[in-house]
Amino acid sequence: MTHLRYGIASILQSFGLHRKLKRMTDAAYELHLMQEGEEFLGALCWPGAERIEDISMEYWNIRRIESERFSLEKKIQESNEVLHAAHLARTSVTDRSKNIGQELYEAREKLFDSLEDLNLRRDDSMSIAQQIKRRFEALKTKATVLKEEAGDQDEAYLATRNTLHELRDQFKDYKIDLKKIDAEIDSKQERLASVQESIDTKLKGNKNEASETFGQISAANREITKSKAKLGLFVEEHAKLCREVGRYLNLNAEKPECKKACLEHRGLLNQIRLLRKSIQWNKRLVERAGN
Repeated sequence: MTHLRYGIASILQSFGLHRKLKRMTDAAYELHLMQEGEEFLGALCWPGAERIEDISMEYWNIRRIESERFSLEKKIQESNEVLHAAHLARTSVTDRSKNIGQELYEAREKLFDSLEDLNLRRDDSMSIAQQIKRRFEALKTKATVLKEEAGDQDEAYLATRNTLHELRDQFKDYKIDLKKIDAEIDSKQERLASVQESIDTKLKGNKNEASETFGQISAANREITKSKAKLGLFVEEHAKLCREVGRYLNLNAEKPECKKACLEHRGLLNQIRLLRKSIQWNKRLVERAGN
């Protein structure tokens, strides 16, 4: 909402056209946009906030996370390189022993393919679950604003609350699905170990080499899964801290140290401040409509 539109809306209210529900919905939507903008602003400007005392804790925590994220990403890259090398070694062992226990090799390859598919399914489910969680948090903010402004019997609030229940149920479903996938992965890995043991018995001379190769593959996969889980937690914490930094810079935009920190991103800051003004105008119109 611009200053001109606020003036027009104020005039229309004097003639009885309040549009209270629209103002409440607009304010909630703009609040969500502003929070996303603050997070983006914080992510861009935190390096320049080192000397701002009020957000020094957030600054140093972001630096810590950046360092740990870099370390984790490097570890994932190294694990992927080990995994790639182990797969090449596995292929080499398979080629040298392709005439020994062909059925066992085929069974093992099917298990590897199945495990790869399960890991992809797991990554997809985790990605969707995170999207549902972000949407849930956004709608939760909207519901809080609508309830405060119009009460718990408001039509828009009730509709938003119903959507929140649906998202919560969807999130639970994906958690259950992830547990099932994890259980299936464990089962497949046990079967793979059994098949590998049978192959090792037949191969004899290649037993140690094959065991070492498949041990490397299993260890690399476990390390990648573990590191990705930690990385996901760091990403969430990083986003929260960036929102705090962005909010401070938004609320204190006229302070010299904040101007300096946002120097290269004044355009984004100005857009966020316009959203803040629009939210205040919409809330003011809602208050007038309720009087």
